[in-house]
Amino acid sequence: MTSSSLNAQDINNAIVHDSQTEHSENRNGINVAFLGNSILYFNDTPRFLFNLSNHKIRHQNSCLRGGTTLTELYTLGNGMKRHGFATDNALMENGEHDVGSPTVQDLLQSKDNSKWDVVVMNEHTQGPARQSTREEFHSTLLQQYMPLISTNNPTATVIFVETAAYRLQGINNSDDLGTTQQFQQSVREGIQSYIQLLHHDNYTSISARMAPVGTAFLHVYNDNHELWTKLFDPWDNFHPSPTGTFLQGCVLHCTIFGIPPTVPRTNEEIAALWKDARMMHPKKKGSDGVALPSVTNIG
Repeated sequence: MTSSSLNAQDINNAIVHDSQTEHSENRNGINVAFLGNSILYFNDTPRFLFNLSNHKIRHQNSCLRGGTTLTELYTLGNGMKRHGFATDNALMENGEHDVGSPTVQDLLQSKDNSKWDVVVMNEHTQGPARQSTREEFHSTLLQQYMPLISTNNPTATVIFVETAAYRLQGINNSDDLGTTQQFQQSVREGIQSYIQLLHHDNYTSISARMAPVGTAFLHVYNDNHELWTKLFDPWDNFHPSPTGTFLQGCVLHCTIFGIPPTVPRTNEEIAALWKDARMMHPKKKGSDGVALPSVTNIG
């Protein structure tokens, strides 16, 4: 890794080893469902990853809602009409906006009878970091999510996103979670508990993996602190910037397919990855949005 760039190839080679991924051999492409919150919908990770996969993903859909846990998402459903997917890029031929499936149940039951090969799950960042909220999601995972996932596809792969610890210590009532390294370790342990839960329950045909996004952020933190700060929204210090979403997408690609994505060679190729994004990093009053990553800082 150089001191001035993410060097996505090096980071993702490390992530491939760390997450024990397997290379998908489905030449027709796979179907990927996304469940989570604004960590995924900032800069439209579902569509970004679809483009980054270069046809390895055949179809994607999502149920996302800002600021929620996966337990709350199951109850409240999709919130993207309110949270920013009602944009020109989201507009469909029928005049409606592509905001994803209205509920978790609707997404996972897949009314068109298609099977989800991969289900990406993004819990609220602090959820896996505390024992009480870990245990709450253990119950939701086994009683609500897994019956739907396994009924849709008993050999699906469930990928839990290890989200990144916040850029500023103590924000959003996270004082008790300690330093960046301590916070990240707690998140990681929580994600590992979700995977262990599935391995020890009745879902032995389901493959469960961690997408170690936070670990990748920590690689950058340790190597180049200035670049690490640019992985976050500069106003709230916890959502990903476009550069953070780029890194998140690379880690998800590695976790799903077992290989790093093809790294864009030009700034135009980078921009093309977001050509149909329904929502980019939101502009704040009196300022421009945050710039896309460049070939200089992705290695």
